[in-house]
Amino acid sequence: MRSLLLQEKYSLMSKVALPFLILLCLFWSAAVFSKVYMTRDEALKLAFPGADRIEKKTVYLTEEQAKRIESLARTKLESKIYIFYTGEKEGVELGHAVIDTHTLRTMTETIMLVINPDGTLRQVEILAFFEPPDYMSPDPWINKFEDKKLDDSLRIGRDIPNMTGATITSNSMVNSVRRIMAVFQIAVKEDNRVTAEGQD
Repeated sequence: MRSLLLQEKYSLMSKVALPFLILLCLFWSAAVFSKVYMTRDEALKLAFPGADRIEKKTVYLTEEQAKRIESLARTKLESKIYIFYTGEKEGVELGHAVIDTHTLRTMTETIMLVINPDGTLRQVEILAFFEPPDYMSPDPWINKFEDKKLDDSLRIGRDIPNMTGATITSNSMVNSVRRIMAVFQIAVKEDNRVTAEGQD
């Protein structure tokens, strides 16, 4: 009888403890893999070296803009709110930076895109990565985004090769890049042109 009670007690403890242990392992894994490489301020200094002014602009997309952006980017928007940082030096525009966080498998990565005034992509930087480091995009692969425009060549299997063993990471970054460049083209560049044309 005592043996049966002990067996039931251990069984109950196992049922209670197992989910806790699994949760603890998940948190431990996330803590081990979590790495922040740059803060926002450090990233903006890298994006606009020598800038004497960095202006922050929050873009709120309309339904019509969102539809056009998804059609141009050929991927779904994850938000209708984007923050652009515009760097200037002595009144000359240096470019635009956007910080984007997106989900990979179960965790996230945060990247910064720097877009030239003409809409071409200057650079992509990883600011934080919370998946296992084996899945992180290497610098030579990220460098392939430099000077790219938003067209059909900016795709996996064309100008951007797939990363063996990290397909989700590569696809997620390409989709993020295409989304942000489409947002820039439609909601920032075109909006600025319309504003300028409307001035006396």
